[in-house]
Amino acid sequence: MPTIEVSLRDLSSIARVDLTISRLREVVEVLKGEVTEVKGDYAAIELNYDRPDLFSAEGLGRAIGIYLGSRSIPQYSINGPVTRLDITKAPEYRPYAYMAIVRNVELNDEAIRQLFQLQEILHKDYGGDRRLVSIGLYDLDTVKPPFSYVAVKEATYRPLGYSESMTLTDVLKLTEKGRAYSSLVKPGEYPLLIDSEGRVLSFPPILNGEETKITESTRNVLIDVTGIEPGLMKHVLNIMVTSVAERSRNPIIESIEVTGNSSEITPSLKWIKVNVKLRDVEDLLGIRLEANTVINVLTRMGLKASIMGDSIDVLAPPYRIDVHSYVDVIEDVAIGLGYNNLEPNLPPSTHFGIKHPVEYLSGVIRDLLLGMGLQEVVNFNLTSDEVMRNIGLVNFIKLSNPKIRDYSALRSSLIPSLLLTVKINQRLVGKLEAFEVGDVIELKDNEAVTSRRIGILLMGDGYTLTDGLSIVKSLLRALGMSINLRKCSSKPFIPVRAVEVLVNDTSIGCIGEVDPEVLVNLGIEKPTVIGELNIDLMLSILKNIHQ
Repeated sequence: MPTIEVSLRDLSSIARVDLTISRLREVVEVLKGEVTEVKGDYAAIELNYDRPDLFSAEGLGRAIGIYLGSRSIPQYSINGPVTRLDITKAPEYRPYAYMAIVRNVELNDEAIRQLFQLQEILHKDYGGDRRLVSIGLYDLDTVKPPFSYVAVKEATYRPLGYSESMTLTDVLKLTEKGRAYSSLVKPGEYPLLIDSEGRVLSFPPILNGEETKITESTRNVLIDVTGIEPGLMKHVLNIMVTSVAERSRNPIIESIEVTGNSSEITPSLKWIKVNVKLRDVEDLLGIRLEANTVINVLTRMGLKASIMGDSIDVLAPPYRIDVHSYVDVIEDVAIGLGYNNLEPNLPPSTHFGIKHPVEYLSGVIRDLLLGMGLQEVVNFNLTSDEVMRNIGLVNFIKLSNPKIRDYSALRSSLIPSLLLTVKINQRLVGKLEAFEVGDVIELKDNEAVTSRRIGILLMGDGYTLTDGLSIVKSLLRALGMSINLRKCSSKPFIPVRAVEVLVNDTSIGCIGEVDPEVLVNLGIEKPTVIGELNIDLMLSILKNIHQ
């Protein structure tokens, strides 16, 4: 869970109300958070992932003030576009960039600390640790518009926090951020954000420039987001713009035109409109409510609401990116009313349940693999259709309009998810011994069919097929199965370094060393062994054995 550190004095100023620690604890609990530690004027607050607008004092103070009635829901107007950002020559592997300007800000050391805290938490928890989205903040008065986002072979600039200029290659080698995120950029095609005079603003997603950083004397802030997920990037930009605007008594927000294959103006700061039927609110919460009560509760939760017949029209501010449907609005009603005021009325149970055999076997397999020293990973059922195709999978269900490229298809195998696990974690660990027990969805006779699988992963120097087979044999032996092996030539394995696993002449899966070409395409740097077995088939075999 994201944890932020805020100054009580600063938070009170933004909320426009004097906050004590006890009062802060009460309101933060309403906002699905918890004050975990207090040191002098500072409090550590653990928040829920679904409210990224609260990840700094600006957003949290705004929400507290609205809830306590000390301030109203802010209104936003946008001037412009006042300049442009050209992305025609952007790197193909990281092609998107958006910008916005907030004028008349008043920054002190605490305000800058809060904005950087927001930036880093959004990077980590919403931006895929900068892989999907990276954010930059600049002193607008140190640069000269218009701006360009380009791919370059090499360049020189002074990175943030350093006194001397470096080449981009040296930034990757010599700086902490460069070493941590070097895998996100391609040599000879480095992303660079520059102004009209060629001044470097940033080397995204690695490091901003020292000469353009925001300071206590900054009065006009330029914000950029770069990355690979346009929808997510626009959400993040809205949060950053509205948060920076909290540091101004009279903020002026200006848009910038992004030019490339097409033209787009950012930020949009559009309000999110949702219609909620009062009957749905009552049915989901299990209580009877007056429409005016619902409207008052939603107003305290920071949403605009008005009665329209037997339903309620709700407008969520542009920073409330967690609001997607009427269910999200009803959740805010429940939170605003207080869960303690909702009395459960559960019907008596008429049937006694037992654990499904597949779940029971899955639990036994988990215990056995944990006992062998492997670490369990848990991935989503949604994965990247591009990765699926790269490893030779074709019989899968693709989403028609995915919000994020990495979640564009239902996985028909655990292997894509495990390979992405390697890609994301390889720079953090020297080796990885892991497994995943999860469902896959295959397309059979034009119908979606779900099955349970076990995936086994070994990543690191020296791992071979022999190591993977040792784990598979130990697992199946512990389950009372004897196995046979035969050659497996399917992707993504090296043909002569993969085998099919058979029990009682039934194939239950494959294991092998991943083809180096597949590893290179995915950006995986170390040898990897992956196996996948069908738990449903294993259960069927065990039933026959024990009949």
